[in-house]
Amino acid sequence: LHILYICLFGEIMKKMISVKATNREIMDICKEISKMDVDCSIESKAAYTEELNDVSTLRIKIYGYDKNKIVEDYKSVMNLINRIHKKYNPNSKGLFEYYLSDIKYPINKNLILDALKSLKINFIYKEDENLIKCSLPFDKFNNILKELYDINTELNFVNVGSKPVRNIIVLVAYFTKKDINDIIDECIEKEFFRIENDKIVLNKDINLIKEYYNLEG
Repeated sequence: LHILYICLFGEIMKKMISVKATNREIMDICKEISKMDVDCSIESKAAYTEELNDVSTLRIKIYGYDKNKIVEDYKSVMNLINRIHKKYNPNSKGLFEYYLSDIKYPINKNLILDALKSLKINFIYKEDENLIKCSLPFDKFNNILKELYDINTELNFVNVGSKPVRNIIVLVAYFTKKDINDIIDECIEKEFFRIENDKIVLNKDINLIKEYYNLEG
């Protein structure tokens, strides 16, 4: 990524960013920039094809009358470009980076981490940044989240007492492929759950449930 030039035309200043990126990255960049308070123009030009991914040169011209605002806008756009690049391209350790705020499906953070542990996926979670560094490519990661989300949606019709109970039911259903009602019945029978005020609540340490179903603790 390079700053090509900064110039002043009367009172209007301009700063330009030029970067090579896949069309998928460019689409994400354009979509996110459209949500930002940045005065800019964007153009792209096809560069070459690499491993069946079309790569283009993206040029972003940032305009403004306030030098400080242009500098801040530049930093914001650069951070956005770097964030999107890391989402689709692994680092030297083979890890992609996903901010939880960017995840397509609204899945509870603890459920995501438990699923990755049980799948024995190499990952690092940085709580201060709400960031997951993970060896799964973006599409595979989202496929897992979609399955978890679909199971979680089924539980909307069940009176579950707390988020940990909901999470463990979804986790067990994802790995065992059992019906959620069968899982609930089995957990009540094994006294992992109990019914309290017409709600399904936790009756024993949740790690005992994970151990019973051979899930990672």
